[in-house]
Amino acid sequence: MKPTLLIAEDDPDMADLLAELARESGFAPHPVHRGDQAADLLRHGSFDALFTDLRLPPPDGLELLHLAHTLDPAMPVVMITGFATTQNAIDAFHDGVFDLITKPFDIDKARTVLQRIHDELAHRQRIEQLTTRLDQLELRDSAALAPVMQSRAMRAVMSMIEMVADADVPILLTGETGTGKGMLARFIHQTSPRRDGPYFSLNCAGIASSLAESELFGHEKGAFTGASQRRKGLLELADGGTLLLDEINSAPPEIQVRLLQFLQERTLMRVGGQQQIQVDVRLICATNEPLDVLVEAGRFRADLYYRLKVFPIRLPPLRERHEDILPLAEQILSKRAHEHNRTLHGFTPEAREALLAYHWPGNVRELENLLQRAVVLCKGDRIGVDLLPIEAAPIHHCEPHPETLSSLSPDASLAEIESRWIDHMLARCHGNKREAARRLGIDASTLHRKLRR
Repeated sequence: MKPTLLIAEDDPDMADLLAELARESGFAPHPVHRGDQAADLLRHGSFDALFTDLRLPPPDGLELLHLAHTLDPAMPVVMITGFATTQNAIDAFHDGVFDLITKPFDIDKARTVLQRIHDELAHRQRIEQLTTRLDQLELRDSAALAPVMQSRAMRAVMSMIEMVADADVPILLTGETGTGKGMLARFIHQTSPRRDGPYFSLNCAGIASSLAESELFGHEKGAFTGASQRRKGLLELADGGTLLLDEINSAPPEIQVRLLQFLQERTLMRVGGQQQIQVDVRLICATNEPLDVLVEAGRFRADLYYRLKVFPIRLPPLRERHEDILPLAEQILSKRAHEHNRTLHGFTPEAREALLAYHWPGNVRELENLLQRAVVLCKGDRIGVDLLPIEAAPIHHCEPHPETLSSLSPDASLAEIESRWIDHMLARCHGNKREAARRLGIDASTLHRKLRR
């Protein structure tokens, strides 16, 4: 459903032009020409945003601004005026106006403002949808959430998962620490024919080598000191389901030997046992180091490596999934707010820019930790840039390089200034042309054309 935009403008031609621009930007516009009409519609209608002229047959634009924010404090309101003074602008922004457009207005400027409002409303809708979903599902952990896959890189991953989910073969997940390999393994299990079976995971780096064999294969009573009773291992417990072996690159040599034997024979023997036990379990292994490099270094068995890499899937780092950053942040924020019984309406525009600008060396795990902290510290209803850790905030707050404009000649042409500012914005966005175009308020195709010139 398209977001609704109320346009209060006493000039019919201007109102029609704004309505046409709004339709192009994805809005359902409703133009009126008097303040009392707009006030009545605000009180009895349901509008997502308001464009209002400052000077209207009463009530005027400022009164409509106050009324709109009384009814809906979060409603974006844009003030339009041909008689703007500094005091008008101060009053409007003090009262929470989204933006100020002066007449005769620039059509590209109006389009940019409309797109910003559209993005803001879409952002809020996603937050509301996620919050409702969490209320209905009462999810316990983020692993139960579906992976975010708006980026091309993640869509490629999902395509591979669709191909392999029903195939009963081992899967090797590779990727940097914190990229969400554990979450992806659970998702594979939930979308496979084994979804009704058990799911277990073991971090091979988080358990002592002396305990790893018993943890995986189980033990018989009296097998070693302290083994007071028989215990089934994770491979046996996961019969009919899936077992994730995380950080398989850290598995000790004796475990590598036994895993190879299990993959070859599909049977296991408990520590201290005499009987072979047949189990039906799918293995998903995850590694944060390239196993082929470890094989060359003699730290990982080559025969086990080839058994595990039947279907390798690389999970890209967050810096390669730029389009996923905000949807991921919104998903995590909704979950954390739900856990803390908080009502949060997403991020401020400045916070969203900071999230997009950051390099995320710690990947999704770093994002999760950042937002958990922000939810705890947040006093308002949205996460602002001030709640982001110091590692993320400076990238958003960085000032233009001193030479960006100051080194230009006082007689520099508009083309020279534009060229210098495009270079500056590309540097701020780490070469990401789509993000640079968004911040410049132009289409990506326009930016490419300017760069070619």
